[in-house]
Amino acid sequence: MTHDEVRACTLLLVDDEIPNLELLQVLLEVEGYTRVISTSDARQAIPLWERHEPDLVLLDLHMPHRDGFAILNDIRALTPADEFRPVLVLTADITPEAKERALSSGAKDFINKPIDATEALLRVQNLLETRVLYRREREARQAAELLAEASRVLNASLDAATAVAQLARLVVPRVADCCVVDLFDSESGEPVRAGAAHADPAEEPRVRGGLLASGAGAEAAWAPSPEEAAACFGGASTGCAVAVPLRAAGRAVGRMVLGRGAPFTPADVALAEELGHRTAMAVENARLFRAARQATEAREHTLAVVAHDLRNPLTAIRMDAEMLRSILAPRLDDFERGSLVRIDQVAGQMDGLIQDLLDVSRMERGATALQLAPHAADDLLAEAADTLGPLAAAHGLTLVVRGCGRQTRVNADGGRVVQVLSNLVGNAVKFTPEGGTVTLSCHADGEEEVRFAVADTGAGIEPEQLPHIFGAFWQARHADRRGLGLGLSIARGLVEAHGGRIWVESEPGSGTTFHFTLPAHAPLDAPRPAAV
Repeated sequence: MTHDEVRACTLLLVDDEIPNLELLQVLLEVEGYTRVISTSDARQAIPLWERHEPDLVLLDLHMPHRDGFAILNDIRALTPADEFRPVLVLTADITPEAKERALSSGAKDFINKPIDATEALLRVQNLLETRVLYRREREARQAAELLAEASRVLNASLDAATAVAQLARLVVPRVADCCVVDLFDSESGEPVRAGAAHADPAEEPRVRGGLLASGAGAEAAWAPSPEEAAACFGGASTGCAVAVPLRAAGRAVGRMVLGRGAPFTPADVALAEELGHRTAMAVENARLFRAARQATEAREHTLAVVAHDLRNPLTAIRMDAEMLRSILAPRLDDFERGSLVRIDQVAGQMDGLIQDLLDVSRMERGATALQLAPHAADDLLAEAADTLGPLAAAHGLTLVVRGCGRQTRVNADGGRVVQVLSNLVGNAVKFTPEGGTVTLSCHADGEEEVRFAVADTGAGIEPEQLPHIFGAFWQARHADRRGLGLGLSIARGLVEAHGGRIWVESEPGSGTTFHFTLPAHAPLDAPRPAAV
C-alpha cells in the first residue's frame, strides 16, 4: 500500500460546530488529504454520502435537525453487507451508553472532543488503510470472478465473432461504459467490428456500426483519438478510453477499446490487458479450429476419392485373377497357380488398408455405425478363432481359446467385435516368434461388463511406447511396413463406440496382453421382473 493511495481517499466531515470542521479540514489537508468534503448541516450528510461515496466519514453524534445515531443507521442501511465503509465518531459524550449505541449502529472508532490532532490523524490513517486493503481485496476478487466468467464465455464458442460479442456484453458495465472489439481481416489487415456493447441502449447501434471502425491495419500501432475516446461512452468530454491490442502467436489479431467517464486506474488497465490476452487466445483458438476443420474436410474428400479410385482397379485385378485361375486351371503349373493366389491376396490386403483408412476417418467424425444385439461372448471368440486359426498356424503359433460360458453375453455389434479381436490377434501374431502362443479369453467383469483379453508370448512392449500404442499410424517398430499402424487405433475406436474400455499390459520379455470391455447383456434364462 502506498502513501499516495491512502491520501487519495475521499473523506466526509459532518459536524455542526464550524471551528471543529475548519480544524479537521486544515489538519487533513496539511497531512496531504486532497479529497475532503465537509458540512455543518446534518441533513446534508446522506445526500453527500450518496453523491461522493466517501471512504471514511468523520461524524459528530449530537447535532440539531438530525443526530449522528440516525445518520449511522442510514449509512448502515445503504452499505452493502460485503462493503467496508468506516465511520469515525467525533463526540464529547464519553459515556459507555453513547459508545455502545454508536458501535451497535455501525461506528468503527471514536475521537473524543476536544480533538487531539495526533490521535485524530492516526485513527484516520488506520481506518483508511483498512479501507484500502479491503477495497483491494474486493477488487481482486471481482477481477478474478470477471476473468473466470470471461474465460467461460470465450471458451463457450469456437466461433470468434460469437465469443467476442458475448465478452463485450460481459465487460459492460462491470468494467466500462462502452466496449468495442475489432478483429483484423486475415487478408486485408483491416479492422472488422466483431463485438460492441454500451451501457446506454440508445448508443449501442452507434458502437456496433462505424465508431472506431477505421484506423491502422494489423501491424500498426493504434490508439483512439480524444474524439473517439469521448464518443466511445456517449460523447462526454471528460471521458477516458483505453485501447488494448489483441496479439496471439506473435501477430496482431485485433484490438479492444474500453471507455467510461471515470479515469482508468492501473488495476483497471491490468485487468483490461488480461481480458485482451484471453480474448486473443480465444480468437487464435477459433482460427486454429477453423483451419483444422478445413483440413479434416479436405482429408475426408481426398480419402473418399482415393477409396473410390483405388477400389475399382483392385476389384478388376481380383476378378481377373479369379477368372484366370478358373479358365486356365488345367494348364497352370504350381508357380503360376501360386502367383495368381498371391495377386488375389495382395489385392485383398490393399482393399483392407483402404477400409482401415475409411474406418479411422468415420471414428474421428463419430460416425461409426453399430448394429447392437445380444451375443454370447464364447460365440464371438469361436468365430474369431475360426477366422484367425490359419493365420496363427501359418506363423507357427498356437491359438488357444478360453471361453466364459454360454450364459455370459454382451450387447454388441458382433461383426465389429470380431474385427477388434482380429486386429488384436493380428498384432500379436506379428510380434510373437514361431513356437509361441496367442490366447483369446473372456470373463464376466461384474454385472455390467464382460472383459475380453488377447495375450501373447512375444517380446513385449517397451514402457516408453505404451502411451502411444493406440495412436493412428503409430508403429512400435518404424522399419515395419506390414500395415499402416491403424489396427490398434481402429480397435480402440470400435470398443469406445460400444461404451467400453481398452488397455494394454506388457513388460519387455514377458509378452503382452490387450484387454477390452463390452456392456454385458442379461443371460437368456435370466428371470424376468415380476409384473406390477
